[in-house]
Amino acid sequence: MQGFSFLNITGKGVGTVNEPAIRTEEQIISLFPDRETQVCRGWVLKRMEGQLLVYPLYYKFSEGDIPENIRRCEEIGRQCGAGCVFRIVEHTNYHLSSILTDNGYGLEKCGVVGEWNLTGDAGKLCMKRKMPEGLFLKNGNGGTEYVMAGETVIGIKRQGLLFLPDGNLSDIGLEDILRFAAANGIVRILADIPGREELPEQYGRLGFRRAYLYRCYQKNQEEKSSGKEE
Repeated sequence: MQGFSFLNITGKGVGTVNEPAIRTEEQIISLFPDRETQVCRGWVLKRMEGQLLVYPLYYKFSEGDIPENIRRCEEIGRQCGAGCVFRIVEHTNYHLSSILTDNGYGLEKCGVVGEWNLTGDAGKLCMKRKMPEGLFLKNGNGGTEYVMAGETVIGIKRQGLLFLPDGNLSDIGLEDILRFAAANGIVRILADIPGREELPEQYGRLGFRRAYLYRCYQKNQEEKSSGKEE
């Protein structure tokens, strides 16, 4: 597998319906430069935590070719010992979810991505209170930094963007993260909140907006078992 540039795969004539969400997904993908990545006819494949996460962001083929591309992704997954998980953003790829279902996939989880942008009022509010203790930045690869709470990574920072890979925060308060962000040159935050279809109340109260919903599809257990038997 190899790295890629989005400019190499987005070519003219490739239409998407929810363009802002597609661009946001691109930004999220690019925050993991150290993970193995491949492009399969416009679909971005990224090895993440034992799974091959498939982002079907672009179409360069007809609907009739989709099952074949699914099989290509599955073969790549078998080669690297990882099962495929297809992450579909709302208002894109209208036919893909039903085609995945026909090919033995089921809904694994859904989630919502929230977005926060620093404004003058938000910055003043963040700086009014005492700066949070226990949060610090740690250098990463490819121009990224990690926001740490002790030994735990709670966020990935690149320039003025902070991404929270699990927005279901437990020990760290969201207000603390906003104050930390304002003090460290962060002007935009994206939070991936799995298991939700709407933005949690605390996010809305602090100025986040619901960017989009996504759904993840994974091969059903019965299909996995029959595949191994074959």
